[in-house]
Amino acid sequence: MSPQQVRWVTDGNVAAYVDDHGDGEVWRIPDTFDQFSEIGTYVSYVDGRAEQYGYGIDGQSLEKAFRALTGGGRYDASDYSVIPCGRQPWILSGPEGTLLCSCFPVDRPSDENQRRTSTITPAGQAIEIEEENSLVLAGASHFVELLTEAEGVEILEAEYDQIRNRTMHIFHGGGANWKISAEDLATLGRIALDPASVPVAQERMVQPPNSTGEISVEWDGPTHQVGERVNDAIIAGYEFTWENPGDTLECVATVRTYRLRNSHSRYRVDYHSDRLAAVVPN
Repeated sequence: MSPQQVRWVTDGNVAAYVDDHGDGEVWRIPDTFDQFSEIGTYVSYVDGRAEQYGYGIDGQSLEKAFRALTGGGRYDASDYSVIPCGRQPWILSGPEGTLLCSCFPVDRPSDENQRRTSTITPAGQAIEIEEENSLVLAGASHFVELLTEAEGVEILEAEYDQIRNRTMHIFHGGGANWKISAEDLATLGRIALDPASVPVAQERMVQPPNSTGEISVEWDGPTHQVGERVNDAIIAGYEFTWENPGDTLECVATVRTYRLRNSHSRYRVDYHSDRLAAVVPN
């Protein structure tokens, strides 16, 4: 366990911290180390971009923090307490002092009541989704709206799945389903939907990476608008970025046009880059 995960509280007002962030629960420590494995998973944040379900507290992370506090050995469980604090670091205290412990990666709880959901409302339709990452949630709304408008479908609910440490969200409606990774949803959640909001939609000076100078860049605008179907793909949005072609020194200013494409029963996001200007960093 690294110092970044647990740190001793040496000053400050712990009571005020608990008032601000505590979720109203106080846990007791198991009577023996063998019983830590029986502790259920407490989820504080579901993150589809994480390798596991999200972050929180489970028996393994609690035992590690407890050993860091006590050094191991025999103990009296009544001397110790745990205070969960939502997404904020949680508190472990005892005779040795108080630790502030970061939320650890946790697996999806087997107890459905310990799982967490958010509500998205694309096109006015409320859908519960097992996700709390803001980019993924924004992308999920955009995904549903794109399919609703371009395909004429009605999506009513969402299901969580994880395949090879990758979170997938499966949307259902009318006996059909539409699957997409949380990472692709995060991409949909960050890109511009309005071409006018792309930074280089009008001529402007931009500074390339690793350069002290600036160059003038202007994008003529998209060939296709968001929601249009082009070559079996749906235009999803735009992004200004710098690209570094392999085996060259150049930094290339580009605008990417992102596309949503159905491939082997799963939707994926790809893009086409329009080259605007190139510069060799100094």
